Amino acid sequence: MKPLGLGYQKIDMCPNFCMLYYLENVELTECMTCGHSRYKPRTGRVKTLVAYKKLRYFPITPRLQRLFMSPRTAEHMTWHQSHHAVDGVMVHPSNGEAWKHFNNVHPHFSAESRNVHLGLCTDGFNPFGSFAAPYSCWPVILTVYNLPPGMCMRPEFMFLSMVIPGPSSPGRNIDVCLRPLIDELTQLWSSGALTYDISRKHNFVMRAALMWTFNDFPAYGMVSDWSTHRKLACPYCMENNKAFTLTNGGKAFFFLLSPSLLVAKSQVQKE
Repeated sequence: MKPLGLGYQKIDMCPNFCMLYYLENVELTECMTCGHSRYKPRTGRVKTLVAYKKLRYFPITPRLQRLFMSPRTAEHMTWHQSHHAVDGVMVHPSNGEAWKHFNNVHPHFSAESRNVHLGLCTDGFNPFGSFAAPYSCWPVILTVYNLPPGMCMRPEFMFLSMVIPGPSSPGRNIDVCLRPLIDELTQLWSSGALTYDISRKHNFVMRAALMWTFNDFPAYGMVSDWSTHRKLACPYCMENNKAFTLTNGGKAFFFLLSPSLLVAKSQVQKE
């Protein structure tokens, strides 16, 4: 994929997930937080410096641009604007309240139907199997939601943006690993990227927005930096749940209110 401009970048990182040797810190040889050395000790005649841990980052901008350069996909990148729900049935995220609210808050972004709406997913897995030594590797995947439902969930349109190496989980320091992706998404949001649209035969400035993240509850706690282990674990119920600590086990136990009860309670409070 490298000759097509779809390669990846190797970024050295602290093995304790404290920092990346990236941009202004690219010349450092030890971690500014924990003092851990960047490189492994050289042995024998080996002269090459080998980092303890490397992050593989796949830039997302050239991949999004190629969606507009291919006749097979360019015409589908505006499907979300032309499609409308039938009989109130939600068949695509563009029918949802979150998407409509985003369009109302950012009308300049939604005015260009070719601007890209993204979703982010990440989770850890053991690439060596469940019977091997514990190892937690974290891929970060971006999904393009401009496309119709039959396309956006296909593997070829779910872009791997980075692979966070193990063997341990990054925990709440996952934001350190996500910095290259955050920088690129910020660039795409603010100034965009000049892109050729083959379906309309002209260039335009493509912008992108990260609409949401979706993951399981432990990964949600890492990405959002929200504690998912105590009485306020649910970010929606918060203090409205009936949580208590088990006397013998010492663990939090929950009685969650249904969404209809939460709506009714909020209406009563407003009145």
